[in-house]
Amino acid sequence: MEDRGLPLDRISNLPSNITKTILTLMPIKDAFKTSILSQSWRYHCVDIPKLTFDYTFDASFARNNTCRSTHIVYLILLLHQGQILDFTFVNFRQQISRWEIDQIIIHLSRRAATLKKLTLCIESRDHKLSSAFFKLQQLTFLKLQGCVFQPPVTFIGFSKLVTLSFNNVCITAEVFQRFISSCPLLKDITLVRPDKNYYCRKG
Repeated sequence: MEDRGLPLDRISNLPSNITKTILTLMPIKDAFKTSILSQSWRYHCVDIPKLTFDYTFDASFARNNTCRSTHIVYLILLLHQGQILDFTFVNFRQQISRWEIDQIIIHLSRRAATLKKLTLCIESRDHKLSSAFFKLQQLTFLKLQGCVFQPPVTFIGFSKLVTLSFNNVCITAEVFQRFISSCPLLKDITLVRPDKNYYCRKG
């Protein structure tokens, strides 16, 4: 018989796939706060397959000068135990160093076998992407903004890439031509610059 004096716990026993779906749809900061709702959810938080650190996340830390949003990103990446399928990082409000950018990319390169979608908007036009970035060979979707794209000579392209978006990415015409030629599945290409905004389709 149900004890009417105790509140019903309707969330602890939800199927794992439903719990992950709920957490994925929530802002990342709120998703990790749910660990106080149920002990079982504490473990689902470190297993979310989609991590989004966007304007909303960044703005919540801009008002707190004692805590940088990038520190929280590192902590979440260090604690994360499952597969990362989709990763978004957008940082415009706080200054971010080259070292910080490289550390995020290095963390992601350790999940290169599972990462399918990557959005990286950093607005650091003189920052050359580290060699670890080019190890993300399972990417099917890539969106870059505000960086220098200069692959190492050993780079063979992203063989599974389907969608590509470059916004204010510094890249030479020769490198760009060689890059898209080495991505056999590439279909959608978006290039955006301050003085140009055009869309083209390959194949």
